[in-house]
Amino acid sequence: MSSTIESPKSKKTGRPSVDVQQVLKGDRIPPAVSLQARSEYVTAVDTIPVSRYIDPAFHALEVSRMWTRVWQYACWTHDIPNPGDVSVYRNAGQSILIVRQKDGGLKAFPNSCLHRGREICGKSGGFQQLRCPYHGFSWELDGSSKWMPAEWDFAHVDPAKFSLPEVKVSEWNGFIFVNFDPNAMSLEKYLGKFIEQWKEWDFKNKRYRAVTVTKAVNCNWKAVSEAFMEALHVFSTHPELAPFAPATTAQYDTYEDEPHFARFHAIVGKPAPELARESTEQDVLDGFTSSYLSEVYGTDAAKLQSGETARQGLARLSRAAYRDRLGLDVSAMPEAELLDAVQYSVFPNMHVWPSLANPLVYRFFPGATPDVCTWETSLYLPFEGTRPSSGKSFSLTAEQSLAEVAELGLFGPLLQQDTENLKYLQDGLKASVTGVLQLSCYQESGIRHFHKTLQHYVEG
Repeated sequence: MSSTIESPKSKKTGRPSVDVQQVLKGDRIPPAVSLQARSEYVTAVDTIPVSRYIDPAFHALEVSRMWTRVWQYACWTHDIPNPGDVSVYRNAGQSILIVRQKDGGLKAFPNSCLHRGREICGKSGGFQQLRCPYHGFSWELDGSSKWMPAEWDFAHVDPAKFSLPEVKVSEWNGFIFVNFDPNAMSLEKYLGKFIEQWKEWDFKNKRYRAVTVTKAVNCNWKAVSEAFMEALHVFSTHPELAPFAPATTAQYDTYEDEPHFARFHAIVGKPAPELARESTEQDVLDGFTSSYLSEVYGTDAAKLQSGETARQGLARLSRAAYRDRLGLDVSAMPEAELLDAVQYSVFPNMHVWPSLANPLVYRFFPGATPDVCTWETSLYLPFEGTRPSSGKSFSLTAEQSLAEVAELGLFGPLLQQDTENLKYLQDGLKASVTGVLQLSCYQESGIRHFHKTLQHYVEG
């Protein structure tokens, strides 16, 4: 490990040309305290073996040694609000029941009948008991045995000892996590300083799940997840963002003593340094409004006011747009949360964005082989007044486009651009003759941090 950026001596090393912290200091409303700092730690530069993405043996190690020991986001608390509400969570060959108890607490059980092994619940829903449809064996919501057929023929089974085994379950900020390891550390210890960094963002009480889209992808789950651990790809994959989003100047934060999370912060309001021509502040504002605020593009409202920077103009127009489109008062929201891309990666498969500009939560699930996975995208939107019900859920095949899901709004076409890379990624990995991935020193440090933690788990 290293506390400095390592790279070949023939190349210049250092931080991006635009300092995120300096930009934030110029904002009218200071960002969350946790965003006013950066980590100086950068994971040591090393290559990543291609075999981790294509080798069935490594895939099997992940399933047996990693997925069985990590905390993983399983369901949203407001989707199981009432006693008897059950969420079925399936991942990496496991099936789990998360059950809301009569006292409002949570319990989780393997979704497997103790008689002949059938899943007790085939889908989520509201139940008075946990009853296996195969033969009718039933359990109370707390997992204690309730009833069995032909009880005379099961004299060897003690009902007092026939309770469903429990799986560790815990909740953070409205997100319910499970862990299959009975000896696992607490969720609080697992998340570490991540909890402190998130204390200013209350998803449980101030956000609702507006839409969820799952998409089959013919690619390894890690390769798909890693596509969203960096902003380096933005200039090429999302070129329409270049006039106002200098993605290669993002700040990346990893922590030597925090293996289970990392983050990046990419500002909005300056042009990408890769652009061939010089841009004025008005050019930056025009680039944004033409793409995302077409209703004001070219109007007097979209012209910079006296002494106003492009970032300030973007904030002014965005506050008005949220007011008019969603009925939200965001006048006191920091510019960093209103405009920027701020993302936290929670090991192993969750990405969560606190900023309103990207109100996203991702999950990435391994498939039966290393060549396929499922990518889930949810929008968590703020609300005022009564909590709205959770929105629709959609399931797309590998061939269907995210751009066709109207409920995703502007994110659908944007994420579809990412999909166009992913469908070629797995074959490209298999075509590698070097057998390794050569990552950047700084901008892909979060990916190396992820692999360091992954290695810890698969080594046993």
